[in-house]
Amino acid sequence: MRKPFLTFLAILLATGMLAPSALAQGGILSGKVLDEDTEEPLANATVVVENASANPPRIEEMTNAEGDFTMLGLNSGAWAITPSAEGYQSNPGTVQVRQGNNPALSLYLKRILHPLEQALGEEAFEGLDPVAIGDELAAADAAYDSQQWDAALSGYDSVFEKLPVMTDLQIKRGNTLQMMERYDESIEAFEGAATANPRLREVVDTAIARIRVARGDEGAAEALANSGAGSREDLYNLGEVEFGKGNIADAIGWYEQAVAADPDWALPLFKLGLAALNQGDMEGAKGFFAQVVEKDPNSAEGAQAKATLDALP
Repeated sequence: MRKPFLTFLAILLATGMLAPSALAQGGILSGKVLDEDTEEPLANATVVVENASANPPRIEEMTNAEGDFTMLGLNSGAWAITPSAEGYQSNPGTVQVRQGNNPALSLYLKRILHPLEQALGEEAFEGLDPVAIGDELAAADAAYDSQQWDAALSGYDSVFEKLPVMTDLQIKRGNTLQMMERYDESIEAFEGAATANPRLREVVDTAIARIRVARGDEGAAEALANSGAGSREDLYNLGEVEFGKGNIADAIGWYEQAVAADPDWALPLFKLGLAALNQGDMEGAKGFFAQVVEKDPNSAEGAQAKATLDALP
């Protein structure tokens, strides 16, 4: 009873009422998109093929949960093919398509490495999520910037436990412990950084010298300032030490060096003004206070300098 349908189909073909192209599917291209390292299939990856002389010239498909895709109706010829997926490098290539079924493709994509993986190597993150660790480190940095020392240290300790090869974390830990006045632990962290990475020795020695300054070691402060590694703060702090001891001339020398290191820094200029007043040099004091008001009028020192200028004859 089904023969009449076949006969009718034959008549349509013979008479040209049904064009052969209506029966043809064109080239059929299928395959799978995979992670290059794990060979796991990638779901929701995009596969694009392009051929300017074809109709249509561009076809795009998305992979299913098993990483599979299928494209129908491709013209014969060379097609540019580009698989891509979020978090992966695209991998363009060329495929020759013929009518009917074509050999299944395996398209591999390389995962884009997290900056931490690029810095430390993929092997350091075996079994770890670099994105989660990066977020944890960013949160610790934010806590440090907002002076939440306990939260910052907790974050750095957590990341360091997972990534002991990350030497820079010892520097961050050392800085945080120093701000918490846990000086012995801070020095231990800095020394750990230099032991793991000898190239950090100079940075570590400078950091440890600053800790000794904070603990009142005047010899360490002067050595640091004279080493060339001292900052404007180190020079200023030396001035503070001498000023507190009543050694005004020595204090002035350190304040002047701090100003030379940063001519726009109002704080040592203000102290130079106070030192000038202490020595009875009214005109010199006025000159320093005027500079403070000019350079940083909205600071506490700027307000005090202006009030002092108004009070001076």
